[in-house]
Amino acid sequence: MDKIYMPLSFITMGKLAEIDRVVGTETICKRLMEMGFNKGAVVEIINNESGPMLIRVGESRLVLGRAMAQKVMAREV
Repeated sequence: MDKIYMPLSFITMGKLAEIDRVVGTETICKRLMEMGFNKGAVVEIINNESGPMLIRVGESRLVLGRAMAQKVMAREV
């Protein structure tokens, strides 16, 4: 079965997601990868209601705007 990747903002609140890639300009990709959104990383979606998303990356909690979350391709695990 193929793995289906979608923007991080589409992942349901409370789920874990595996990062596949970051799309966008070199600056955006570098910034997101520095924050921990690297291929194979598993993150937890803490809050995905209206407004910015709250995401656990490792031991950190990050607030990520919706536009930036659209650039991170992931799948639920």
